[in-house]
Amino acid sequence: MKIALIAEDERDCVVYRELVTKIRAGIEIAPPIPCQGLGNLKKFFVGYLKYFEYSVQGIQKAIVIRDSDCEDGARCEKELEQILRKSHFNASFPVHFHATKCEVETWLLADEAAVNSVAQMRGKTGRSKRVNIQFESYRNAKELFSKMLSEAKLPDDPTVYQLVANAADIGRIAARCPDFKRFSSKIHAC
Repeated sequence: MKIALIAEDERDCVVYRELVTKIRAGIEIAPPIPCQGLGNLKKFFVGYLKYFEYSVQGIQKAIVIRDSDCEDGARCEKELEQILRKSHFNASFPVHFHATKCEVETWLLADEAAVNSVAQMRGKTGRSKRVNIQFESYRNAKELFSKMLSEAKLPDDPTVYQLVANAADIGRIAARCPDFKRFSSKIHAC
């Protein structure tokens, strides 16, 4: 199955690409589209869906993902659905929307072993510590994840985000972040 992925920024795209392929085997992801922020995602995602419809062969499903910033995820998803409906664009493939509870970094924080594994693989001597927070209600996940990377002596960049997502245990993320199960079910849907 070939899917299109549209997300807020490059870091989000690389993380979601890694997680999606862990959740469901046999998925091919067309080059994801980073929108450079939530405002641009809302403004341009319909145009990107049209791009996937008319310029990329074989798309069977699209997923548009944003952070909920700890707001009501269902409301955030409905807002995106309304934007698509008002555009009158009907893709030939199903389009799913997901608002990650708080931020994607919430999920990366849930498995500090992944950060330490990447640090070790890159020859770094630092180690990140386990965080004890309410993962899906913690408003500063991005800053806390940046601190975790700093403790492990890793740069806060898309490459490291991708490596951490690749090393992450999705079972551990699901155990600590119940919203991850909702995301997984959307990946399995259709």
